[in-house]
Amino acid sequence: MKDFKVLKILDKLRFFYEKSGVDYDILRLIINTKLTMDGRRKATVFNNERKKKKGESNEFYKSLILYAFIGIFFGLTLIFRINMMYQMSIYFAAIMFMILTVFISDFSYVILDVKDKSIIYTKGIDSKTINAAKITHVCIYIIYLTLSLVGFSFLLSFKYGIAFFLIFLIEIILIDVFMIMITALLYLLVLKFFDGEKLKDMINYVQTILSIFMVIIYQILPRIFQFIDLDKIVYTYKSWHILVPPMWFAAPLSIIDGEGITVYKIIMSILSLIIPIISLIVYLKLTPTFEKYLQKLNNNNEKSKEKNKLILKISKLVCKDKIERAFFKFSVQIINSEREFKLKVYPNIALGIILPFIFMLVGFRGGSISSIRNNLVNSSLYLSIYAFTLIIPNIVVMLKYSEKYSGAWIYEVAPIKNISSIYKGVIKGMFFKLVIPPYILISILFIIIYSEGVIKHLIIVLLSIILITILNFLISSKSYPFSEKFEGTNNGSSVGIAILSIVFILVALMLHILSNFFNIGIYIYGLVLLIIDVILWNTAFNIPKNKLT
Repeated sequence: MKDFKVLKILDKLRFFYEKSGVDYDILRLIINTKLTMDGRRKATVFNNERKKKKGESNEFYKSLILYAFIGIFFGLTLIFRINMMYQMSIYFAAIMFMILTVFISDFSYVILDVKDKSIIYTKGIDSKTINAAKITHVCIYIIYLTLSLVGFSFLLSFKYGIAFFLIFLIEIILIDVFMIMITALLYLLVLKFFDGEKLKDMINYVQTILSIFMVIIYQILPRIFQFIDLDKIVYTYKSWHILVPPMWFAAPLSIIDGEGITVYKIIMSILSLIIPIISLIVYLKLTPTFEKYLQKLNNNNEKSKEKNKLILKISKLVCKDKIERAFFKFSVQIINSEREFKLKVYPNIALGIILPFIFMLVGFRGGSISSIRNNLVNSSLYLSIYAFTLIIPNIVVMLKYSEKYSGAWIYEVAPIKNISSIYKGVIKGMFFKLVIPPYILISILFIIIYSEGVIKHLIIVLLSIILITILNFLISSKSYPFSEKFEGTNNGSSVGIAILSIVFILVALMLHILSNFFNIGIYIYGLVLLIIDVILWNTAFNIPKNKLT
């Protein structure tokens, strides 16, 4: 087993562990084992990366490199000389967001690990050593993460003097404590009122948010300075600012930088010190309760009966036979319950929602909101909605995979005469859960921006999405839905399918543009699409069993 360098640093603290009654040799072995296992865990930011051979790289350290790059991006804001209160409030808001979301998305298993007591404790190891190992594990990760995100900023902070650097360093430590405690207390609150499934869902949502953030940060930040005149920034105090944590930590640095001392700054400076300490004390008091609630993570309750009744009603409405209806409900349940499926699909869906608006705004350089809207209304940029169709290849490919793929034997023994009913039910379930809801959201926003005249175009795009979905199914390798393990995802064939899918999307976009050149062209195009969709829907899924892989 690899001996990590951080353990050699930890060895220098051996005396303090042993003085506290901890078996240091056992603690060191536990930490070494956990760090080895963590190196094999894929970070959220590399969720869609192609799978590599075992032992080829340490995923955790790769993620730290990416976080360091983002930290450099954030640190560059310290180069500009603007109002320190404003500047550091924005900086700390970004750092607190990153620490919180990364900690929840990638390191939650460290706090929420319920296996130690059931596995290690039964081997005769005392709870004090187990708890010390858990706390040390958390501290190691938060130090790694913080140094990646803030290391470059530490160097730049010397620009403002030694006192500024020391206060900045102390505040980063306090922010780390605060974010860990916020995470733990948030988990405690969720587990108090809900079961473990709700907490796992919350973590999944944060993972999705982080994946989106990593992409859009490169689109949004470069445009911020087009709308902000740095020379004219003046910070104005408001009483409600006392409730904003990033401002607490900005206040001491504003004072050190010579921007004056006010009552607000003093109050905020005090809050930056006492709130993290209070949160730590509260957490320590509630630790026994937290440990008790962690057992709820093993409680996997089914979804409510009301939701199942709704799905049943919808399945009867959209599915023509019992087999199709059964697989509609089956696909919806898989999508609802499988966390790895969500983690691989939901970030792409969220990006599909955002990309049309990013493409829509490409080329705009400042101006008022009303002038931007007027320019949009008088343009054909509503066609940027085709960016949403980029999610289709990923979803269609992912319909093959499941955490419970070993249950696929049911396809062979079930009395299913018409295989097409399986695929039709699953794809209808996919549309119901993954395509229609986000598309409705985008459509509402587009109607608000472009008025009701855009509705006919939205209908055309929806028909194109149906066609692209069927075409993606036709060009992909055929296997039963949810019958393969996730380790097989992101292979070479998926890349080829994605390229062909982009060609389909571009062709659909070009035909849509061409149809706009004629008065009734858009309606003729819509009718043609509808006919093609109906024909392909009735023929594309008739696949012989011997062609299934």
